[in-house]
Amino acid sequence: MRVFNYFLLLFLGCYAGVPAYGQKSKPTPIKLKVMTFNIHHGENNLGKTNLTRVADLIKKHKPDFVALQEIDSGATRSGKLNQMRILSLLTGYEEAFGKTIDLQGGKYGLGILSTRPIEAVQRLKLPNPDSTEPRLLMCALVDLGVNKYVRFCTTHLDHRSPLNRGLQAAVINENLQNSLYPVIVGGDFNATADEHTLEAMTKYWNDAGANTEGATYPDNGKRIDYFWTHKESPFKVLDYRVLYEPTTSDHLPVVVTYSFGK
Repeated sequence: MRVFNYFLLLFLGCYAGVPAYGQKSKPTPIKLKVMTFNIHHGENNLGKTNLTRVADLIKKHKPDFVALQEIDSGATRSGKLNQMRILSLLTGYEEAFGKTIDLQGGKYGLGILSTRPIEAVQRLKLPNPDSTEPRLLMCALVDLGVNKYVRFCTTHLDHRSPLNRGLQAAVINENLQNSLYPVIVGGDFNATADEHTLEAMTKYWNDAGANTEGATYPDNGKRIDYFWTHKESPFKVLDYRVLYEPTTSDHLPVVVTYSFGK
């Protein structure tokens, strides 16, 4: 009778949700905090370098990954500084840089900071049929250390040409929606979520700040800086906030905390 009761309990444990000896528990979701910030080529509203303040914000909020736009590297206007290297040294994060244009003897483009190892970096030129400023999508493949990887991406879409911006959003969607690894895309998209130029993103991707009213570009009072995750990916927004930093750059930084994993 005792033997029968033992096997009955084992059966119930396997099929009725009661843990049985040897059963593996479900993996605990990972929390990932991310930040995106257009740092205005490292210059604050007084024309002084803002790199120390950007580093202080990163150290205060402790994001796992940071997507940066308008980064100078060796350009005369910013003292020929390698801004990504400086931010990496000040924060202790790994860094990656992607050039969009040559500028004043140096380069200008995008940056990624990561607390975790960057395994590979992809730099994809985006369409520019109206021949305005070239634009880029940059993604880092990051090892989360638990047999999981994530592609963390940054971009800065065209602010002048709606045609360019719409095509750029479409190419980003096409390039990333079938990724082998889950994707987080952050950056300055230079459009509000209701504009048709972002249709490729709003159709297939979740906007972490959807249904929020906080502007990220104070000059026009609009929300144009975003984090997106694909609607079929295992991300859930736990917290979304826009940091009030009106004197650090012309944009405000956005910080999102995700739960990653089913």
